Amino acid sequence: SSTMISEMTLGMNKLKLFAAASLTLGATLFAPVSMAEEGAAPATDLVVNEANSLDELLENVKERRVVESRENTARERRFANEKAEQARLLKQAEAERLREQRRSDRLETQFEENEIRIGDLTEQLDKRLGSLRELFGVLQQVAGDTKGVFEVSVDSSQVEGREAFLTNLIRLAGSSSELPSIENLEQLWFEMQREMTLSGDVAQYKSNVVLPTGETVSKDVVRVGGFNVVAEGNYLVWDVEAKKLVELDSQPGSRYNGPAEDLENASGTELTAFWMDPSRGQLLNIMGQSAGLTERVQQGGVVGYIILALAIIGVILSMVRMVILQAEGERIKKQMNDDVANGDNALGRVMQTYQANKDADTETLELHLGEAISAEIPRLSRGINWIKIISVVAPLLGLLGTVTGMIDVFETMSLFGTGDPKLMAGGISQALITTVLGLVAAIPCVFLHTMTNNKSRGLIQILQERATGILARKAEEQHFSKAA
Repeated sequence: SSTMISEMTLGMNKLKLFAAASLTLGATLFAPVSMAEEGAAPATDLVVNEANSLDELLENVKERRVVESRENTARERRFANEKAEQARLLKQAEAERLREQRRSDRLETQFEENEIRIGDLTEQLDKRLGSLRELFGVLQQVAGDTKGVFEVSVDSSQVEGREAFLTNLIRLAGSSSELPSIENLEQLWFEMQREMTLSGDVAQYKSNVVLPTGETVSKDVVRVGGFNVVAEGNYLVWDVEAKKLVELDSQPGSRYNGPAEDLENASGTELTAFWMDPSRGQLLNIMGQSAGLTERVQQGGVVGYIILALAIIGVILSMVRMVILQAEGERIKKQMNDDVANGDNALGRVMQTYQANKDADTETLELHLGEAISAEIPRLSRGINWIKIISVVAPLLGLLGTVTGMIDVFETMSLFGTGDPKLMAGGISQALITTVLGLVAAIPCVFLHTMTNNKSRGLIQILQERATGILARKAEEQHFSKAA
């Protein structure tokens, strides 16, 4: 009996535990919830009180089943309505696909028919064109060549927009769907004729000019045919890429810019000399970049300046001596026509020596006259030898500068190699400048030395001739005195 009592007690305890767990689960399941599913209207909130007993728990379960059944019925009704709508949309899409397929078949058939028609029309066009197609090919080539001429021609600075017409004409000549018209052919002929006309005249007009500073200004320019353009005495070149006139950074010099300025200021009927560059400014650009006289002298360095200083000294000394000898010659010439000795010239002083020793014998008089002439020779030949020395030293200094310059060139070659011919050519050119300067200084000095030396020798010869004449007369007088 005690065993039975223990089992009953254990069963009661298990039942209490199950009831407690059921109440807790029911309270959890039937807590207040808000039902709102996707695509459905929110359901009515079901408020269930916490179950305190098994009967209340059973009642809550029943109420929950009723609510769930109502929700499932509404959901099934909604699914049925959506299924009908999906079926309707599917049927509509199938009908649309059928229509588009029929349209695709119709367009494909039309495309094939158009291809056949285009082939027939192309064949018909080729038959009708015949030799015109060759003509259009030649027209395209001529238009292309003409466009190339217009792009590099300076006439484009006066007539703008010609390239656009030629570009369109080239497109038409090469097109199979559009052909050039008679007006296009006449326009091409007109442009070619106008280019030939412009290439043979001199015109003045306003145009934009790009200065060496990069600034673009409007100037009055003068175009000489299709070759050169000048503005304010400066030469301009036609820039093909920028399609503008550009002033040369380095002008060729006054020898060429002077006639350009005269051309701008000339009237319509006046003939003016002008330097024309057939290369459309390329030669003038090269001439402007070449070194001028000042730059050449600077390339000579210290040796070059010494040579120029000696040349200037030689020329000044020669001029001074020529003036002195010319004045002395005039005085001697005047003295030759006067028997009264004048001490302002060499011949007068020689005559004074004769008059002072007039009573001496011939041998003594000859010695006195020779002494007087010897005293005059240094005065007449003073400084002439220095001119000769300069004429000899100048080319030697030039050779010295050339040798030192060539040494620098070879040192440069040893450092940088011989890969750049311009570097070697520039160094050799600078080395040879001193030789040129030496020759430039020596050649005039040689001529001036010869002139002054001949002038001096001529005057000395006059003194010697006059002295010889005096001695001859003195000898005759002594001879007649002894004979008497």
